[in-house]
Order: sequence, then C-alpha cells, then structure tokens
Amino acid sequence: MATYTTTSGQTLFDLSVQLYGNSSSVIKLLVDNTALAGIGKLVPAGSEIEYTPPEGFTVAQFLTDKRRTVNTGNNNPLQGSGFDLGFTLNGFN
Repeated sequence: MATYTTTSGQTLFDLSVQLYGNSSSVIKLLVDNTALAGIGKLVPAGSEIEYTPPEGFTVAQFLTDKRRTVNTGNNNPLQGSGFDLGFTLNGFN
C-alpha cells in the first residue's frame, strides 16, 4: 500500500483517475479508505488516502511523471453538492 495526500477540490473520481488511471476504481478507494464520505463529494484537502499503485506505465504514472493533479472541484458551482442537489439545480426532478 502507498499513501497519497489530497489537494483542494479533489473528488473520489479525481482520486481514482489520479491513483489508478481510471474512474472505475472509486469502489476500491472506498473499500481501502472507509473514512471517505461518499461518491461525488469533495475530499478534504490534506486527507491521506491509501491505495495500491498499479504496475507498469499507466495513466497514473504519466500524471505523476508530468506532476499533474486531477482536480475537478475548483470553480465548479455544483461540485461537492452531491447527485440529488445537482439534479435539482438542473431541473431534472
């Protein structure tokens, strides 16, 4: 296991892409880090996330090598509001 420290504005999906190279590893993050709040919510900056680094040259390795951080939470008015509020604000309920 390795540890990653989150930055401001990162969601579970951001972390999944950052650490595993795809968004489908969100469930793995939740299983390995039971303290995480829930899908679609912002993860507090400075949170320590445990993960198993993927092997070989991956999207995650590319992001690390280029010193890029996946972060969709800044300047997005709906980010962190959760699925239900996003649906309400966009008139889908």
